[in-house]
Amino acid sequence: MTHILITAGATRNPLDAIRYLSAFSSGSTGVGLAAALSDVGSVTLLGSAEACLRAGDGVQTQEFVSTRDLMARMERWVLAHPDGIVIHAAAVGDYEAAEDDGEKIPSGKTELIIRLRPTPKILDRIRDWSPSARIISFKAASPETTDERLVEIAEAQRCRTGSTCVFANIIGRLQEGILLQRETGSAWHTTRPEALAALVTVVKALT
Repeated sequence: MTHILITAGATRNPLDAIRYLSAFSSGSTGVGLAAALSDVGSVTLLGSAEACLRAGDGVQTQEFVSTRDLMARMERWVLAHPDGIVIHAAAVGDYEAAEDDGEKIPSGKTELIIRLRPTPKILDRIRDWSPSARIISFKAASPETTDERLVEIAEAQRCRTGSTCVFANIIGRLQEGILLQRETGSAWHTTRPEALAALVTVVKALT
């Protein structure tokens, strides 16, 4: 049986005891992929709280919180399923608080300066956990990115991470002009549903 891990939703990296840094992501893409692939293998949805709530009854779910929590859970899964398929669609926070003592920052300050530090790049670590894992990665490029530049960015990510396929789009154009970048070349799709259907076909061919 093929084991498939799908990450979905956004991480929440704490600033203090009650506040966090996050991104706009409902996890609907990962949830949709989990439903579409549930008949071809054992699917685990590793998602944010919102993504897990969106998942159907037939999908096995695990909930993550921060970037480091997500990384630890992904590493455990990959080590347990070294030949599995990893579809890394989560919106992973690139920064975390440089200093977090677990206390609440007092309210009422006229100015507050928070120092951030980069979080680990999870995607770049998957191949170290298992050379035989099949990786489907996602890339959202900045709004000023041209189509030509998106191909370059996606191809660089594919080569760097050993991804079988990179699902790439430009922020502000999330529903149209989607790129699937593979070793065999670039395939553009007019709409996001069309691109996701094509991605499902790619994943099923790996099972």
